[in-house]
Amino acid sequence: MDRSPPSWIPPQDDAVGLARGTLRDALGALGNLAQLAASTRVGSKAIEPVLPDVLASSGPMRQALRALVEALSPGIGDPEVLDQVEGFMLPRIDELETELAGLAREPLRTPSRLGLDRLLARLSAELDAGQALLELLEVASLEPFVTLSPPEVLRQRLPAAPSGKRRREQREARLVVGESIPELGLRPRALSAVVGTLLEMVGSDTVPGILVKTGTSAVEIEVTRTAPEGGEPIAYSVYGVIPPTTAAVLTAARLAGQTAIAGSGAMRLRLPLRR
Repeated sequence: MDRSPPSWIPPQDDAVGLARGTLRDALGALGNLAQLAASTRVGSKAIEPVLPDVLASSGPMRQALRALVEALSPGIGDPEVLDQVEGFMLPRIDELETELAGLAREPLRTPSRLGLDRLLARLSAELDAGQALLELLEVASLEPFVTLSPPEVLRQRLPAAPSGKRRREQREARLVVGESIPELGLRPRALSAVVGTLLEMVGSDTVPGILVKTGTSAVEIEVTRTAPEGGEPIAYSVYGVIPPTTAAVLTAARLAGQTAIAGSGAMRLRLPLRR
């Protein structure tokens, strides 16, 4: 039985790797600029030299996004979900480019600085959330299946530091595991990413719950808005919920061999007992 750790290395395609890295670096630079602009200790003169670099990254960011969407499309088999993510991110890259181009033409004064603070905070968060969905779809379509215990995957992967994407914060959920949970063929990073996204969707201002139990034909993972009493604390990362999130997580679940079912105040995943 395969007991390999739940790890995954993205496919070594030079063009895709370059696009992935370009998008990651550009969003990292945008996030750093957003933090500078939000700090009351950083003056406008320290921000002005950074604006041209972030502005210059908007074109490569746009090209990298299109390249990633094109590369992921054959494996996902549903162009609509990628169109939704791309259609969400591209206008925000355009907005970033337009606004920074205007600000770069003259000294950064106080009214513009306040507007820049709000603009960068919003665009950085929204674009980071879009990039997180692209990675979710990538791992769900390409990660190898490994035989592992679903609760152990969640314990290891949900609190893990992100790789290649920027999380906004960590929050806490409660994990309750039933008896006799078997090992299954899983895409482990995809499983934890799907569950983490469902936690974000149901638990914005509460401590959500994760209930794992074995049914007659599947292991069921129920993500609830309110955690049940007891259970073990488990951290999960927050990347942001945006309009394409629901379509992306449903597609990712399907690609990872899961069935996602929406309910009132809860989401349920069914993992077949046989693969």
